[in-house]
Amino acid sequence: MNYTLHVYNQEIIKESTMALIPHYTNTGHLQCTILETFGEIRVEESPSSVLNESCVYYGGSFDGSLKSARRILKRQKNLPIMVSLPLEYCMIPLGSPMKKDTAWVAAHHIEDVEPNGANSIIIFYNKVKLEVNISSAVLEHRIAKAAHMINTYRLRQKMSKNRKNSNIIAEDREEY
Repeated sequence: MNYTLHVYNQEIIKESTMALIPHYTNTGHLQCTILETFGEIRVEESPSSVLNESCVYYGGSFDGSLKSARRILKRQKNLPIMVSLPLEYCMIPLGSPMKKDTAWVAAHHIEDVEPNGANSIIIFYNKVKLEVNISSAVLEHRIAKAAHMINTYRLRQKMSKNRKNSNIIAEDREEY
């Protein structure tokens, strides 16, 4: 598979975004490589900046998404972030979500995870492989958290649609 490389000042997460990979320049500046389904894009900002700008672009914020994730996944750490609820773009951190140099992977692009010693290899649906320094058990647990969060949002949307379509009148005044 051939990849092309583009360099931009700013970029947002799209349907084709598979991963945000941090890297430092020779001068020590944190930048990001965005792994797309058909290439890579280098961005002159950190993965956390790309993630935050993407949340804002889709109508939210990183802090709001993190707060929502904390309510759904109580007492959990290293929470996934919903970049866009309607589009179900959920990014999974490979480290602490609070660190600017954490790598992120898109839940909807992961086909499989293979153990590789203390590391693991993520296999995306387009058959691109990415080796990451996190165990397969931990990574699979984070994928499960992301799936739980996505399903919770789907259920909430379905429930709110059902409420709009029902003509039930509340028995108690407090229900209004």
